Amino acid sequence: MHWALGGRNAVVDCHFPYALLPVGAAVLAFCLILTVLDGGIRAVALGVPLRRAWRGLLSRSLAPVAVHGLAGLMMAVLWRSPYGPVAALLVLLPMCVSWWIFAQYHRERAAHQATIRALVQAVDIKDGYTRGHSERVGQASVMIARELGMDDERVEVLRFAGILHDVGKLGVPTRLLRKDGPLTPEERRIIELHPEYGHEMVRGISFLGEARAAILHHHERLDGTGYPYGLVGTQIPECARVVAVADAFDAMTSTRSYRRARPVEAAVAELGRCAGTQFDPRMVGALARALGRYGWHPTVTADETPYELRGRKPVSGAPR
Repeated sequence: MHWALGGRNAVVDCHFPYALLPVGAAVLAFCLILTVLDGGIRAVALGVPLRRAWRGLLSRSLAPVAVHGLAGLMMAVLWRSPYGPVAALLVLLPMCVSWWIFAQYHRERAAHQATIRALVQAVDIKDGYTRGHSERVGQASVMIARELGMDDERVEVLRFAGILHDVGKLGVPTRLLRKDGPLTPEERRIIELHPEYGHEMVRGISFLGEARAAILHHHERLDGTGYPYGLVGTQIPECARVVAVADAFDAMTSTRSYRRARPVEAAVAELGRCAGTQFDPRMVGALARALGRYGWHPTVTADETPYELRGRKPVSGAPR
């Protein structure tokens, strides 16, 4: 019996160190194949350049796959040890903990998405003239961010910023958002508080990160004449400068119930005319390049106008 166990241990000791090399090679090959496939799908589906589509994928997949590969090797070694299958099954315990943490992350992410959807739907219901505007600004913000070479995590934050940039309109009286005639100076000042309202609403949502600064500052101008704080140039956070361009672009190119959209070329020309005074030229250039490469295919506001908006005229000069 003792001889058999000793022989078994000798087999394990003999093969274990040498198994590390083929296991490592298998892990690397698997990660390379996964990177090629994942990057290819992103390039085809999202129109991301190949080099950028593959950036960071290998490093992100290598660590978890290596951990699982080593765990599998550990199970095989323990299975052939004197303690047999029982010891091998103990390896499943940390694997189960890892799976639980991963599942929790995805549940939390789904909750984040649900929170954002609820906020956007509330804004769209309250300000019916701009339905769908938030999602389109998020789409344009993503295009700018990708063109600037931002990493995936920051691109996601910019998407959140674009989608939620007008959430502060929930704090503005509905009668002002739907007023038939021109706004008085006092009414305009009230509407111009919506970035601060929005920032207050989302300041406790930690996963938004710098998107909160974009919500607060997306109406600032490079020349210092914007609001709410009149910041100048690079005092304005980069994320806010991205959203400002995306917001203005969609305001010009989206179809509303009361007017037709401007052509994309005309909107880009207008952004270029205002670059350096109102908008960051870097962001304008990035959007223009992205549009030239991928085009613009926004979600058009539904033709069916809500009953309470029928027959109303747009607010003259009201900020959107």
